[in-house]
Amino acid sequence: MADGYLPRDPARPPDADAEAAALAAAERRRRHKRARQSLVFVALFLVVLGIGIGAAGVNQGWWAGPFAVDEEPSAGPSAAACPTPTTVPVDAAGVDVSVLNSTDQQGLAGGVADELRARDVAVGAVANAPEGTTVDGSAQIRFGPEGRRSALGLASITPGAELVQDDQRAGAAVDLVLGASFSGLAPADTPLTATVEPDPASLPAGCASAAPTTGAPTTPAP
Repeated sequence: MADGYLPRDPARPPDADAEAAALAAAERRRRHKRARQSLVFVALFLVVLGIGIGAAGVNQGWWAGPFAVDEEPSAGPSAAACPTPTTVPVDAAGVDVSVLNSTDQQGLAGGVADELRARDVAVGAVANAPEGTTVDGSAQIRFGPEGRRSALGLASITPGAELVQDDQRAGAAVDLVLGASFSGLAPADTPLTATVEPDPASLPAGCASAAPTTGAPTTPAP
């Protein structure tokens, strides 16, 4: 007998080896099938879990769903129709101003008057302010109801000026009273402008009239 050769057991049926091989192959197929089924089950479980988490998130508002529509906050019915203040130009030639000096600085009113004329402003009287007039700030612009637009235009080129309205004053002429802190007019190329508020009587319902925007404080005349 050659080395390594094992004779077949005469008692073993001839088809036993083939049957054993077939059983082993079937077992391998079953294991592979069970493994595939397990993978499919895990995949389906993860999909269902993801759908559940997504639905819960949409329900709780954690994120928007695929069919969500962005809603823009709607303004009140009258908000869009509320008029706003507007800045308008003021015709320099239509401004009639008297320049008064309340300080001890000689020639101050004359110099300012010359600058105003160079800007096409109509200058009337140029003089010292009435005795006892004291203006601690830069200047006061005194005017009546008809002169409000002119006063606003003059204030736009007079830094720090205080608007003083006298409801009893007639006409559109205004007074520019120079004070102790006056340091000069705005640059020569600065246009005269006025910020005009909408007429409160014309405001739609729901619109509040804002405080007048003038660029300078308004004080009633004593």
